[in-house]
Amino acid sequence: MRIPRRLAPVALAGLLALAGCSGGSTTQAESGAPATPSPSATTVTATETAAETASPSPSPTPTPDPLMPALHSQTYEQAQAELVRQEISTALLKSAAQHKDVTLPPNHDGWYVCDASPRIGTKLTATTTVTVRLAKDFSDCTTSFNGYLHQKNDPAYTPPAPKPKPVPTTQAPAPAPAPEKTAPKPAPKPVGGSMITCPDGKQGHACTSNGHPVVDGQFCPKADRGRTLKATNGTTVTCSYDPSVRPYRWQ
Repeated sequence: MRIPRRLAPVALAGLLALAGCSGGSTTQAESGAPATPSPSATTVTATETAAETASPSPSPTPTPDPLMPALHSQTYEQAQAELVRQEISTALLKSAAQHKDVTLPPNHDGWYVCDASPRIGTKLTATTTVTVRLAKDFSDCTTSFNGYLHQKNDPAYTPPAPKPKPVPTTQAPAPAPAPEKTAPKPAPKPVGGSMITCPDGKQGHACTSNGHPVVDGQFCPKADRGRTLKATNGTTVTCSYDPSVRPYRWQ
């Protein structure tokens, strides 16, 4: 179609306008620019979970094993109560006589603890056996003849030979001298001036009937009741009964 010369400028302006509209409608995909993906809900949740710091749960503090208490000089009943107080099970508590020639009776709650194992301060587990050795009289704890309470029961003991009897004479006995007046005797002094060695091999001023040195404040055997001796510290002590303390003491 032939456009008249007077309409040519109008037609050219229309073409230019159409070309501008067509160029402005170019899409992002046609321009080659990368598309920005929208974050999905799963990605956002995973990111938030990773960002959260889990608070550490407190670990329980282990209960330490109990320690072996001191049971020496207590009665068997008191030793049981002490183990219970220390939260130590008495299921594995065993008792035995201190001496080989002594039989432990079924009821020995009033007997005294001479020795206990394991040692004081040892850790006690749930399987540790606590053994106590008992004596009826606490003073017997320090008496031992190769593990026997009575020396005659020791197989290694040899009794002394009997003394020979004096041969009677036919001579008439000499007349007894006339009694002489003598000055009153001084009060008897306690035995034990200088240091001696007792049968147990220890030094002391005097020895007990059990063969041990006399120690001030220590328990004394019943056989020494009423005796006055010198203790290892040089003081004079008497084996007497103190109602507040059981049994006898040197004091």
